This record gives sequence, structure tokens and C-alpha cells, in this order.
Amino acid sequence: MIEIIKPVRYGLLIGLLGLTFGIGWAFWLVLGHERIHKSLEERAAEKKEMHSLIQLLEPGSAMAHTDIKVGEGLVPSKRETTRVSPTANEDSHQHADEGKPQQKGEHMQMMGEGEHMMQTGEDEHQHNEGMHDSPIIDLSHKRLTRGHLHAMGLGLVTIAISFILAFTSAPEKIKTVASILTGLGGLIYPFAWIVMGYRTPNLGPAGAEASVTVIAGPGVGLVLLGIFTAGVFLLKDTFSKKQ
Repeated sequence: MIEIIKPVRYGLLIGLLGLTFGIGWAFWLVLGHERIHKSLEERAAEKKEMHSLIQLLEPGSAMAHTDIKVGEGLVPSKRETTRVSPTANEDSHQHADEGKPQQKGEHMQMMGEGEHMMQTGEDEHQHNEGMHDSPIIDLSHKRLTRGHLHAMGLGLVTIAISFILAFTSAPEKIKTVASILTGLGGLIYPFAWIVMGYRTPNLGPAGAEASVTVIAGPGVGLVLLGIFTAGVFLLKDTFSKKQ
């Protein structure tokens, strides 16, 4: 039995490593959820800041934006700001001269400050909930979770392919190389999903996916190569025994 498994022992070890990594990553997704979420929020905030900075640095964008507001009446022109009606001055003078109890004014000021603090707290709470329910953050979490699922699944595939190759008539070198390549592909592909999950807030869904294609493509190719090799020799042995 040991002699049979010996050519594919490295593939079996890599498959077990993939299973261990998948289990460990699942624990980290649960125990380190807050740290992961905070990291994703920081990346999303950096993207928004960069986008705002780019808009400010665009030539003529600020002037065009101001002109549009002036044309729509949202921002008063210089003539309108300098033109002050006499009635407005008189009204403001009369209001300034009206005497009000100082205690009542202080009470109203305290009430206004309390309402402002309550409103600020509600805005921060809504902001935090909005960030937690953000589609980008949610998609990032899903992609990180898929890294765990693929690590577990491909670890089992590597172990299965290694055992199949061990009991075929394939040369020992082919058994060793095929099992190792399958295991490496099973590690590379989940790693690509994890990298894609962390890059999603910065690059967006499509940009993050495109950035890991160079990593994910070879990983899939290596796994398919191992499956194809095992399938070819398994079919060869099956039909040769029947004959």
C-alpha cells in the first residue's frame, strides 16, 4: 500500500494542506469578521476619496459646476449678493433691537444643541448601517467566502485525483507530476478568490475580477490537467482489462 501511494504522496500532502487552509480561512472569516469588514470599509472610503479628488482636479469642472448653479438660481450672483434691500436692513435692525429674556434664549440654545447631537448620532448610525449593507462590501464578503469553499472542494479533488492516479498504470513520474500540479492549482484558485474579494472595494467588481485572471487562469488549468490525466489513464486501464 505504501509503495502504491508513494508516487502521489506530494499531491496528497498538498490536498491536505488545501483542506487545512480552507478550514482555517473559515475560522478567520468568523472570528475576524469585524477586522475584515473594517479593512473593506477603509478600502471603499479610499476609493471614494480618490474619485472626489479626481473630480476636483479635472480642468474646468469646478467653474462649470458653479456656473450651472448660478444659472439655475442655486447660487446667487455677485450683483444679487451686493444688492441689499432697505427693508431687509430695517427688519434686521428691528429684530436686533427686540429684547428677549436671556434665560429663555439660553434654554432654546441648549435644546437646539441637544437636537443637533441627536441628529448627528442618527446620521452616523445610518452611515454605519449603509456601509454594512453596501452591495460592494457584501460582494466582497461573498468572494472571500468562496475562497474558503473552493479551497475545501479542490483539496478534496486533489486527494481524489492522487488516489486515482496511484491505482492506474501511469508511469511514476506522471503520477507525481500530475498530483503535484493538481494540488498547486487547487491552492492557487482559492487564493485568487481571496485576493479578488479584498480588491473589490478599490477596483470594483469587474476590475477586481480582471486583476486576478492571470492567477485564476493557471490555477484552473492545472486542476483540469490533473483531472484529464487521471481520466485518460483510468479509461485506458478500464478498456485494456476488458480486452
